[in-house]
Amino acid sequence: MAKQILTQLSTHTVHLGMGNDQFEVMVNNLSDRFATFALELSASGLARQTTPDWYRLTPDISAKIPAGDQVNFVVSILETPPIPGGFTGKMNLNVNVTCLELGEEDRQLVNLVVAGSGVLPSSLSVPKTEFQAVPGDLIEIPLQLFNPNRNTAHTRVTLKGLPKAWLTDGHERRLQVAPQGSAHGVFICQLPSTSEAKPYPFSIEVNQAEAPIVRQKGILTVLPTGWVEFVYELEQSEDSEPPLEKRVNAASNRYALVLNNKSNVHQSVAITLNRVDIPWHQKIWAMLRRRPPIPASTTSHLLQLTPAQVDLKVDDLAQMSLTLSPKSPWWGWQRRQQFQLRPQLHQTEIRPSTQTVELVANPKVPFWLQCLGFLSLSIMAIMAVYWPNGHRGSVNSVQFDGQANAVISGADDHTLYRWQVSPRLQDVAKLTDTNKSVRVVRYRPRNNDLLAAGLENGEIQLWDFLSQKSPKTLVFHKDDRVFDLQFSYDSQSLFSAHGSGLVLRWAMDDLSHLGQGTVPEQEQHFDFAIQAIASIDYTNQQHDQQSHWLAVGGRFNHLVLWNLETDQQHFLKYPAGEPNHYISSVDTADATSTRLAVADNQGRITLWNLDKCLHSVTACKVSDQWMDGHKGKPVNTVALSKNACYLASGGDDGRVMLWFLNTAGQVMEQKKIAHFSKPVNSVDILQQDKTLLVVSGSDNHRVKLHRTKANNKICP
Repeated sequence: MAKQILTQLSTHTVHLGMGNDQFEVMVNNLSDRFATFALELSASGLARQTTPDWYRLTPDISAKIPAGDQVNFVVSILETPPIPGGFTGKMNLNVNVTCLELGEEDRQLVNLVVAGSGVLPSSLSVPKTEFQAVPGDLIEIPLQLFNPNRNTAHTRVTLKGLPKAWLTDGHERRLQVAPQGSAHGVFICQLPSTSEAKPYPFSIEVNQAEAPIVRQKGILTVLPTGWVEFVYELEQSEDSEPPLEKRVNAASNRYALVLNNKSNVHQSVAITLNRVDIPWHQKIWAMLRRRPPIPASTTSHLLQLTPAQVDLKVDDLAQMSLTLSPKSPWWGWQRRQQFQLRPQLHQTEIRPSTQTVELVANPKVPFWLQCLGFLSLSIMAIMAVYWPNGHRGSVNSVQFDGQANAVISGADDHTLYRWQVSPRLQDVAKLTDTNKSVRVVRYRPRNNDLLAAGLENGEIQLWDFLSQKSPKTLVFHKDDRVFDLQFSYDSQSLFSAHGSGLVLRWAMDDLSHLGQGTVPEQEQHFDFAIQAIASIDYTNQQHDQQSHWLAVGGRFNHLVLWNLETDQQHFLKYPAGEPNHYISSVDTADATSTRLAVADNQGRITLWNLDKCLHSVTACKVSDQWMDGHKGKPVNTVALSKNACYLASGGDDGRVMLWFLNTAGQVMEQKKIAHFSKPVNSVDILQQDKTLLVVSGSDNHRVKLHRTKANNKICP
């Protein structure tokens, strides 16, 4: 029968490790049908393996090839064939080609040349690779070597990674291992009493002539032991302070905290401080509620620790300085305060676990003076009850009349008050009890004979001083809070700003027909809650045209100029805000209404000159802007003088500030007019000859009038 498989080799000699470790096998199908071929290598003395890993075939097996076609196999020799005892020199490899479909096989020989000594490395076995011990323990690290060669193996076994001083019998062993035999060894490790607690990785290396190095890794963990000693002592204070300062700070104590590390752990230590004494009133309250009492809270001014954390090495001693400076109470009696110090450690014990220190705090005001003051306050409180005067709630809005003869104010106590200015500020009339908080009050510019008050329930009350009749009420949407009101300069219109985003225009030319059924003659809905509005009358000198605008500011720091004739909206460039950011106040100067002042609750005050941007697409530019006017606190209100030479502002810092402006609308000088303990909600400013009058309303329920000289020489 004719031969149906023809096998050809690209080479008959392969040198292993010389860069020519592969050869090609070409198998030809000489049959008359499709066939699949498989290839396998074998050698004398080599055990047959299911999946040999010392060589690789590409492909593993051929696809079915037609008659007369050929398939090529690439054989890569990866390592020396696994012959027991090792091998060097030349060996014959059998290249076996089989085909199941033909039931026939073919064989070729290739010479494999293996260079080198042929020595196999000894195998290393370490029964245990992870050890745990405390200082002073004796540790044995056993090992076993097996020699797979036909000759005796002379080996050097070395333990690396551990301090040599720990290895009592040395860090090296020399072992002779018989052919096909094994040998045992052990390293003795004696931990010193000062060994630091941490993991110590190590490795065992076996060196043998003409064989690769064999390594086995392990780890020795030294466990924590011992404790940290914690003591404190009171440092002597120096008498360098002035007598008054020394008396005020008499309760302050400075302690030296000493930490002595008597453990084998290198660690960082921080100390927490908590107040543990229980005030007498909390004891009574806990007794009434039949619950355990709660210690007083620890406030931030009590503790000053230097440094905040110390690095404590083994057998080391560290010191921290602790200053306890509780603020002495202004009122009451002598108080004793106890504080517990607790070091924060995670691996070792602290002895003792806590320390307690005690401070004595005397009141700053002597007790006899407190009694006298209490008696005086009691008398004043009785007088305030029986002789009421002014508001009983936060004052939200104040405004001068045009002649500076009177001031009108509205507050959260549902009342409107009218005050005379000269010779001193004094309430002359309580206009009404509105049953709702008054958010804003405004005089009508012409004759000052009409007063508009915006309430938190959405109503607008109109008071006619000439008729002395009950106020008329305007309502558009019930419960849509009124945030601001503004009369036009010709007094023919009243604009109202609402929390829903509505701005309404009410006709004021015929007061007799106004009432709850009155409908606004113009309305505009903005997509943000409105906080403040201001009227702007602009005359284009080139074209002799006059236009009427409204500045609108509110939530998200939106600031819009609304043209009342064309309904055009012009958004001024302003820093973008979050939902809790809003423009709190806007105002224009009566004589120069294109001068605009803007304030927001991020502490920013901005001045604009709108002359050149109302008649063209030119972007309006800021003439001045500053953030530190009220120490970064929200600015609640701004007011420009009639000639735009002065700006008054009030904020959450409780201050009323006066800003001197030049003709370009820039701040040249500042002056603090007043400082209150609570936020200032509203201010107004008016100039009388050489005197500036500034009125303010704040959360302390007071309306205050401030007088100062009008001495701005830059702005006439």
